[in-house]
Amino acid sequence: MRILTILMFVLLLSLAAFAQKSKILFDASKAETAGNADWVIDADQFDLSLSKGRKQSNPQRFPTPAAAQVKQSTPESFWKGGLSAWGIELVKRGYEVETLPAYAQITYNDKKNAQDLTNYQVFVICEPNIRFSQSEQEALINFVKNGGGLFMIADHADSDRNNDGCDSPCAWNELFKNYNYPFGLEFATDNLKETATNLADEQAFINGAAGKVSSLKFSNGASVKLRPADNKTAKGIVYQNRAKKGGNSGAMCAYATYGSGRVVAMGDSSPADDGTGDIKDKLWKGWDEEDGSHKRLIINATIWLLKK
Repeated sequence: MRILTILMFVLLLSLAAFAQKSKILFDASKAETAGNADWVIDADQFDLSLSKGRKQSNPQRFPTPAAAQVKQSTPESFWKGGLSAWGIELVKRGYEVETLPAYAQITYNDKKNAQDLTNYQVFVICEPNIRFSQSEQEALINFVKNGGGLFMIADHADSDRNNDGCDSPCAWNELFKNYNYPFGLEFATDNLKETATNLADEQAFINGAAGKVSSLKFSNGASVKLRPADNKTAKGIVYQNRAKKGGNSGAMCAYATYGSGRVVAMGDSSPADDGTGDIKDKLWKGWDEEDGSHKRLIINATIWLLKK
């Protein structure tokens, strides 16, 4: 019994050490604050007019006040961003969070870049509204291939917030197409408004550290199409109610593995929206909707992405 107790203690210490070393990066380089969007964990500058459609706020690399001041009782409003609840929850669980600011480059294995993806375990990109350059596409593919976790969030068709001719499904699908759909996933160009309870039997992160997921609500979102011929690990985890469970169409949240890494794809930014951020944006409080199911899904998925 004593040996078992010691082993459990060592395991807990190991898990705590892993959490402390795990760093999650949130992207803000692809106009994630254009229009009514505010998909950042924290920003101190608002009402800006930045070039290339990067408008309204300019999130800094490190959230302020510092993450070291976050306690279990700290509210998500401690930081100013539509994804602050996501960031605060991760910090409470022992993870480090940062933002890749506007004008920064997405790189992999570039030692000159202090925020190169080799320094992080998970990269979250919520509704990119600027195309990924060829070098950035290559960086994302190599990041996942070599063990990184990529959380890909899109929005409904015709959701081009910065009017550059490419919305988030467009940006993601260009990446997928250019690399022959490496993850076996593709965002459809549709617009869903639905609360789905059609959960697949696969339990990758329906049950997890944050609890059990029961539903997923899309206010306006795109479905995810599976392409098992390109990657047989691609699976849907939440489907539209009318869709075939386990089918190749109608997924609202899906995942796959690629190389030694993992990806999660969700077709709507609303479930991650905590309703706070730039006061001039029209935000929606989706984070706590569905009796907390959105929070549980997103946190479970983030932790799942940390595993190789």
